[in-house]
Amino acid sequence: MRVTAIANPKGGTGKTTTAVNLAASAALQGLRILLIDMDKQGSATQWLDHSPDSDLLVRALLGDVEPESIVVKTSVEGLELIPASVAVQSEQVTSEPGNQFLLREMLAKMAPRDWVILDAPGDLGPITIMTLTAATDVVVPVPAGAMELDEVPKIQATIAKVQARLNPGLTMAGVLLTQVRTYGQHTSVLAREVGEQLRVDFPAHQVLSTVIRDDMRFREAPAARQPLAVYDPGGKGDQDYRAALAELTDREVINVGA
Repeated sequence: MRVTAIANPKGGTGKTTTAVNLAASAALQGLRILLIDMDKQGSATQWLDHSPDSDLLVRALLGDVEPESIVVKTSVEGLELIPASVAVQSEQVTSEPGNQFLLREMLAKMAPRDWVILDAPGDLGPITIMTLTAATDVVVPVPAGAMELDEVPKIQATIAKVQARLNPGLTMAGVLLTQVRTYGQHTSVLAREVGEQLRVDFPAHQVLSTVIRDDMRFREAPAARQPLAVYDPGGKGDQDYRAALAELTDREVINVGA
């Protein structure tokens, strides 16, 4: 079962946007998708019209409830959700011996899906480590801004350490450039420069050719509690995430250290 972590240690990178819209696009293509919101802020959970004000995820991670019992349906056919818990980063979880493996163990108890997508927290703390340890591969969204490039070495180092110490099977699915400003048919100079730098920081084949263009619909859709494919079908965001999905499913997943 493919388990993809969407991870970046900086907030506002398009991480949750990527998790929700990849999951919705895949479900609308007929795949059975499970999205697990591992971020205590619960943005993905709220986007899909559920509440993170619960301890059920924590109880499932600790083995107190069956994980299938906390899965909820969403408005998108084929897309299921395990909502976030505001207590997921509590000492109850992080002090548990072997806490890095709790999510992997929870997933092993669940019925297989076509794809599980994990929305990691916007930091490099213990829950992000747990998320990467449970994943088969990782997608790193990076906004088209100069300051965001400062976070790239941190996520690279963390992925490499998790691969070496906890999850040797972890692979890089791709680096996705987000929040790309366009002017007509032209991409902004900054976005082009960031894309070029990413191909220096990562092996060029790890950077997806698809980019996610900036669009006001990304700010409207969460308020409407709908993914882009439902809120604005055929719009820029829907088109771009469908293209990213096609690239992620068609390309061979490669080793992080390749």
